[in-house]
Amino acid sequence: MAAIVSSVALSGSRMNLQPPVVNIDLESCEGGLYGVGHSSHWVTFKENRIVLMHEGGDSLSPDSISIKISGYGNSFQGNISNGTGKRAEGNLEVLYMDLSQERKNQKYYVANNNATLEDGSWDIGERLILCGQDSPKKSAKSSVVVSVNGNGNTSDNYGFKAGTEITLKIIDRKSRNVISEQKATVKFVD
Repeated sequence: MAAIVSSVALSGSRMNLQPPVVNIDLESCEGGLYGVGHSSHWVTFKENRIVLMHEGGDSLSPDSISIKISGYGNSFQGNISNGTGKRAEGNLEVLYMDLSQERKNQKYYVANNNATLEDGSWDIGERLILCGQDSPKKSAKSSVVVSVNGNGNTSDNYGFKAGTEITLKIIDRKSRNVISEQKATVKFVD
């Protein structure tokens, strides 16, 4: 009898760790770097945009999903506004610790995704828009973490170099499984 109860308890706990099954399409990826080349080719962080479409499967709770994006890009280190900062360029890793509206930029992340996330879930047919300025001002702790060449002391804003490839992974935080992985070439913002 104890073996049966133990078996049922173990299988129940495994079932709770089953990741959601989804079909997420990386619909578009536009961007560029700021401060590189002629100023007419500079792209601001807010112009770096990745659009994801939920095309099928389970609804996703914003606080149970992380997104990791890697590629070649830039961010800033230090305080740019007072002249003590500098541009950091190289291997860029961006981690959205969750998709909730908390600890994100209200003007960009929340405004771009309010209709999608207002009911507390990312459902089939809804888009999620990420931009390089989704992190709140440096004075607020961000749930968007950016590192360049392994150095996490950045402004937590980002831009990916046009013409290069990014890898985007959507991760179920509970099971720690990658539930979607895609690659895309960054198109220059027109």
